[in-house]
Amino acid sequence: MAPKTNLKLASFDGGDIRGLSQLEIMDGIMHRLTWDNESDVFNGSGLPCDRFDLIGGSGTGGLIAILLAKLRMSVEEASEEFEDIIKHVFNPKKISSLQRTEALKKCTEDILRKKGLPVNLPLIEDKQAGCASFVVASLRNNAKNTVCLRTYPVRNQRPSTLTVVEAVLATCATQPEFAPVFSGSGRKAREYIAASGAVNPIHEVITEAHLLFGGDVTVSSLLSVGVGHPGILSFPEDGGEAAIHRIMRDMMQDCEQRAQEIEERIGRVGIYSRLSVNQGMQNNHAGQFDDPGWITAQTEDYLGRHETGEKLDVLAQNFGAENGPITLDQLSAFYSRVHFVT
Repeated sequence: MAPKTNLKLASFDGGDIRGLSQLEIMDGIMHRLTWDNESDVFNGSGLPCDRFDLIGGSGTGGLIAILLAKLRMSVEEASEEFEDIIKHVFNPKKISSLQRTEALKKCTEDILRKKGLPVNLPLIEDKQAGCASFVVASLRNNAKNTVCLRTYPVRNQRPSTLTVVEAVLATCATQPEFAPVFSGSGRKAREYIAASGAVNPIHEVITEAHLLFGGDVTVSSLLSVGVGHPGILSFPEDGGEAAIHRIMRDMMQDCEQRAQEIEERIGRVGIYSRLSVNQGMQNNHAGQFDDPGWITAQTEDYLGRHETGEKLDVLAQNFGAENGPITLDQLSAFYSRVHFVT
């Protein structure tokens, strides 16, 4: 990996079909980053992989990271593919976990074919060009620990032999909606599930950037994109097992506490941007929070607010900065204080 400086890093939370909100937010971000204020015209590449140095994600946020970085898609192209995944993977309610996993596998393979790529495309390739990316998952027999499935090699671990399809299935293998994902054989066999402890993978993004680029490299922007605040979470009295599973999933997806802690620690540095719909996405909107049209409308309303516009302006300013104000060593130290306190 060629030496870099003034890194632009991005983290995508997990959130099932609410990942559609993240793509709407990214569309707004890319519009702002490619707009020339002096000439009032678009200027530069509209591909996120040409603007960011590292993108990491969890669950469907990991899927988005692969679409944008590994497969070099525009936000519009990724949104179209994501809508197709919603239709075939998440919308069918009365299918088994294995059938849902097979549907996601087929959708991912179809995406690769459309891009002219083999369905067994390795996650890590010999030549890493452009934006690096990773997804998080856990091993089923050690679910408390998080593993990063990378598109790039690192010195302290042997490179993964996973394919892109296997990585997508692993990071999206939320229990019990999806089946676990098997990879390898014999003593090398692994069984992956979604990483419940890293639904907001901001810590992993910082750690991976440190491994990849070194501690002396400066950072000009650290972006965290959420799937919307789910509101107050409580256990149902008579909802049965399915309702309890949904609440547990929503508890996993409530990433705002970690986001707030990061804001408290590194917000004053000026590089951190957290963009996530803070009103309107709550789960008390029965029958709506799984509706793509409703999610899109709530996100468009969020992007049109004055305070969101100010956040986008700060993000664009950070991208244009000549010198990042903090190194990865310093950023890691800031986050470690948060990590050990929580």
